[in-house]
Amino acid sequence: MAVDSVHCNACGATLDENPSAPVETRLPCPHCGSRSRRIDVTCSATLSLHSKLNLKARHAGEKRPFMDQTVGDDLHRKSGRWMKRYRLFDRVKVPNWYVERVTDAATGEVVHECSEPLKSHRGHGSACEDSGSLNPPSTNHSATVL
Repeated sequence: MAVDSVHCNACGATLDENPSAPVETRLPCPHCGSRSRRIDVTCSATLSLHSKLNLKARHAGEKRPFMDQTVGDDLHRKSGRWMKRYRLFDRVKVPNWYVERVTDAATGEVVHECSEPLKSHRGHGSACEDSGSLNPPSTNHSATVL
């Protein structure tokens, strides 16, 4: 927080005095004699907004969604950088299909891309057998990782 200026509160004249000075030690305004002050302060901050949209489509009476989609910003935990993520579980398409594309938001570089039958998409995320492991068990599928 930066103090920009000190002004007389009565006449608005700009005064050259310490804004932290106690009221008792203030000199009267040379223009009007008032001891009342207005201190102008500038505050600034940076705010970054990120958004993500999750969509689940279900047929009436069914619990499992036939489509599950995520689109938007995602914080990459290891690098601490914001990425753009598109993920789709499509259970309508035959065979059922999984698509994921992760792009670095700052550079536009594709960090990860995967498009494969859903049945081949095992050992990832919550499907991992050992959720405590950083490296999921190896699987035999044709994902493309850049």
